[in-house]
Amino acid sequence: MSTTTTTPPESRPLDPTAAAQWRRWRRPLAIVVLVLLTAVVLGIVQSRASRGFLDPEGVDNPGARALATLLAEQGVEVTPVRSNADAVGAAGPGDTVLVTVPDLLTAEQVDRLVDTGARLVLVAPEARVPDYAPGLSAVLVDAPGSVEPECDLPVAERAGSARLGGLGYAGDVSRSEGAVCYPVDGEPALAVSSTESGGQVVLLGTADPLTNEHLDDDGNAALALGLLGQTERLVWYRPIPEQGADAPAAFTDQLPGWVRAGAWQLAIAALLAAAWRARRLGRLVPEPLPVVVRASETTEGRARLYRRGRSRDHAATLLRRAAIRRL
Repeated sequence: MSTTTTTPPESRPLDPTAAAQWRRWRRPLAIVVLVLLTAVVLGIVQSRASRGFLDPEGVDNPGARALATLLAEQGVEVTPVRSNADAVGAAGPGDTVLVTVPDLLTAEQVDRLVDTGARLVLVAPEARVPDYAPGLSAVLVDAPGSVEPECDLPVAERAGSARLGGLGYAGDVSRSEGAVCYPVDGEPALAVSSTESGGQVVLLGTADPLTNEHLDDDGNAALALGLLGQTERLVWYRPIPEQGADAPAAFTDQLPGWVRAGAWQLAIAALLAAAWRARRLGRLVPEPLPVVVRASETTEGRARLYRRGRSRDHAATLLRRAAIRRL
């Protein structure tokens, strides 16, 4: 009977080599790098094309780059500000202040802005209308559309029909230089009144006439230039939420808009990579053995080895231990 000697398979190291690690992680790393590059490119494009609502540097639909350029060509100095302290410091009695989101200001900030004596142009104020113009209140009207002025205000007469609506302003505007124009549902969508300090305040029911998207519709451009170009200096105030009257803006508010979008993309990519590479424990799968071996053959094989090696003492010790364990 011939005995066939089999060569044991070559052992492989348990710790993966650097090459194996690279082969394992090169695809996830390539995906992460691709996502990063995409986020950077999109961020650069968006930061140049989209600056936010009524941003004088924004060239997207809600931006106002076109209006700011026209004002500069007319000789108006446009000064963009974001904080209340900067707006109060930059504005004076001979200036115009455009407030893009007036309802973000607190009562104290409104008082400080009114006390400058500057001419105020407010875009769609609603909750704080009485703080700016006592005697007036905001009411909801139809959505913005083409509306005739129907008033004798020179700016409105020159502009003609304009895109107004959204909010109307009811109340007494019989003070000096007061006017109500562009009625929508019986309420004026543009009102000119006075503040407590005697400065002029203009209430505009919607931002549409100032945006890039609608500036060239109807007489929007003429109306916007007439409202904002009456003085040599325009303070373009885009308020940001503040914890206090002079509290600085949060760090996240000062970041470019693409940073948040890039962070979300990276988080989603990380979750997808984790789900792809995670170890999944499924049901047990039996692995067929190459040869079926009887359990008794192990005992017989060891006995032959002990006999061939004349290891009688070791074999006797094993037998005694097994007997004691059974007893």
